[in-house]
Amino acid sequence: EKKWIATLGSNDPLLILPILHEIRNSGSITLLPDLLNMVNKNTGQQVRNEILKLLSEIKSQDAAPIIAESLSKNDFGDYLPALLAACWQSGLNFSQHLKIFAGIFIRGDYMSALESFTVIEESMPNATDQEILECIRFLKEAECMVSDEKIPLFRELQKVVETS
Repeated sequence: EKKWIATLGSNDPLLILPILHEIRNSGSITLLPDLLNMVNKNTGQQVRNEILKLLSEIKSQDAAPIIAESLSKNDFGDYLPALLAACWQSGLNFSQHLKIFAGIFIRGDYMSALESFTVIEESMPNATDQEILECIRFLKEAECMVSDEKIPLFRELQKVVETS
């Protein structure tokens, strides 16, 4: 894995792409923070797209808290909607992190809000009563921060969370 980390830092797609395939085949999630840190404008499009594809195919539930923490701490800029889409495409359960995705819904642009909505919606069947109540409370408190263009989507999100 140390060799993989060194190669990921090389910024050479010809070296990085085969490593990404090795990481995908290994099923290891220990390099997830490194991969998430590469989802930015300094990473070439082909490599970035491969990373997002790898993230969308992760099946290890242990990856969910790593991804959620990265979403809460990092600014993914224009790549946030694609990263959020990878979250729901993976099928991972993010119910323990509803507040993070609700926060992204509130603060993000319309596409990020839409992708966050989907992550939340997909996670609701696995959410505990406590997680649902916390999300409802958070949405009520943050309602005044929702932009006009997102109000209809926000109302739908409230319905999804409150009827779960």
